[in-house]
Amino acid sequence: MYSELFLAQALLQAVLFVWLWRIWCHQGLVIALVLLVPQFGLVWDNLIVGLGKFIGLGGTLEALSWPRFWLHWLSGTWLIVACGSILRLAGFSFMRYPQAILAFCAMSVALMIYDLPHFWQDSLHPVCEFDLVRYSTAVSAETFCFEGQQLVTTAPPLPSIFTCLVVILAGAAVMWRHRFPWMFFGGVLMLASAAPPFRALKLDNFGEILIAGGCIWAIAHFSRKAN
Repeated sequence: MYSELFLAQALLQAVLFVWLWRIWCHQGLVIALVLLVPQFGLVWDNLIVGLGKFIGLGGTLEALSWPRFWLHWLSGTWLIVACGSILRLAGFSFMRYPQAILAFCAMSVALMIYDLPHFWQDSLHPVCEFDLVRYSTAVSAETFCFEGQQLVTTAPPLPSIFTCLVVILAGAAVMWRHRFPWMFFGGVLMLASAAPPFRALKLDNFGEILIAGGCIWAIAHFSRKAN
């Protein structure tokens, strides 16, 4: 049932994509337009993983899998910029200064640069777990697809962890001042879902729905209050 779960998650991420698009169309918030890129990446990620067993291992699935990683390495840290925009919309006085939002942008760019080597250093390998068939940059002994497959390890995803911590801190700030808890809880649950034992159950993709949804909800909520 995991394939169906990922297809359902793709649908939920698509709903968040439409929500962002509506915020951009109705309120003209640039951050909503910017977040459409990583949000599309989350839709694509869940969709391709969910369809993997129907497509089957081979060149087609591998080619469709590469954009999952490209979009993540390119735009996975853009939620940091969203945090700066949310704090500004929420009326935090220090965010009135251009240097403040530039600091959030600089953090995001620095982490993007950190991820750049993945574009030419990483390769994709078959991974089979539960009923999922996919390609990944890492392979553990429990996810071999065939006899003789080799272990492949990768470093911890530090940019993703740092992004999650920034969302949690920004979410704590707006929860403290405005009693708006959803951004904070989204970040906390994302961090928890990526840690054992939940990661072994493939719940981290559901955590991505929660963190993205919390940030988008905050953008929608505070943009209305600002107007």
